[in-house]
This record gives sequence, C-alpha cells and structure tokens, in this order.
Amino acid sequence: MKLVAFFIRHGETDLNKSDSFRGDIDIPLNEEGQTQAEEIPHYLSAYKLSALYHSGMQRTAQTLEPLAKAKGLNTVGMQNLNSLDTGDFAGKPKNEENRDKLAYYRDNPEETIPGGESVQSFRDRIDPILMNIIKVGEEGGAPSAACVHGSVIREISRLFDKSYDSLKVEPGGIIGVFKDQNGYSAKALVKENEAEEDMDPAGS
Repeated sequence: MKLVAFFIRHGETDLNKSDSFRGDIDIPLNEEGQTQAEEIPHYLSAYKLSALYHSGMQRTAQTLEPLAKAKGLNTVGMQNLNSLDTGDFAGKPKNEENRDKLAYYRDNPEETIPGGESVQSFRDRIDPILMNIIKVGEEGGAPSAACVHGSVIREISRLFDKSYDSLKVEPGGIIGVFKDQNGYSAKALVKENEAEEDMDPAGS
C-alpha cells in the first residue's frame, strides 16, 4: 500500500472555537490555530513531499506556511479547493436546529443552500481537484499535500471511506490517502494533533 497524498485540515479559527459555520468567510487562524500549524512539520518530518496546495482562503495558506518553509517548497493556491459555500449559514452557530437544516441539503444534494451552492455543485468542483492532487503524489515520487477545509475532509471521507464522518479530524488534523491494487483508501493519521500509531514513511 502506497501513501500518495496528505490532506491537512486548517488550524483553528475563532469561528471553529465558537463552533460556528465558516463557509466562505475568509477568517484567519487564531493563536491556537497558529500553534497547530507550527506542529504540522513535526508530524510530516519523515516524508519528502512532491507539492503543496491550499484553498483560496487565508486560513489554509497560513496553516501551510510552516510546512512549506520546513520542506523548502512553494505553495499553490486554488480557489476551487474552497470549502462548501454554506451561504446564509456562514457565521451561524452549529446548534441542532442549524445542523438539521443544513443536513437537508446534504441529503438532497441538488438543492442549493440559500445564498450558497448545492452539495452537488461542490462535489463537481472539488472531486476533480482532489483526484489531481492525489495523482501528483502518485506519479511524483513522493506524496503531495493539501491544506483543506472540514467540508473537503468530509468529501474525502465519502469518496474513499463511504461515510461522511468516518475520517473526522479536528483542526490541524491530517488524513492520508493510500493506493493499492484495489484502488484508493483513506485513513485519519492525526486526529487531534496527536499522531496515530502508523505515522511512518512506509505507510503500513
């Protein structure tokens, strides 16, 4: 089994701290988020990386800065790697009522979130980019890495683990995508800034 890509969830922001939807609000990392970003090079110190990507949001670019410096790599920003646009939900608390309302759009992916986009349009936008990032790592001789949003982590979970929340990681967490003769799979490697047992270059 070959490790071909890392997907890093951006560090904490004040909206993460207050458990609010972020969506397309371009909020920076808070102090805890900066600390989480500084820890990422430690987790990936044993790995050579082929490329670094982030979304068009400053929180992903800021999270990737310490890793880019440690690896001596430039980063590539991609607007289409942005989070699901939650529209009118952005900035609102993730209480039960709002979660239930947003779950309707997940269960009905063709329906457009008020003020935002549909889950299907998000998938159409994000899935080809995810596969391109994975292919870069697969063909480049070393894993690629991308700093992404929670909604993108959930989409990776849906694609490769068949469940939205099975690969849930906290801000600063890391998912690995692997390739073998049966195709792709994914696993949470760092859930809460604490590495799982198999964070090793062999990816075993």
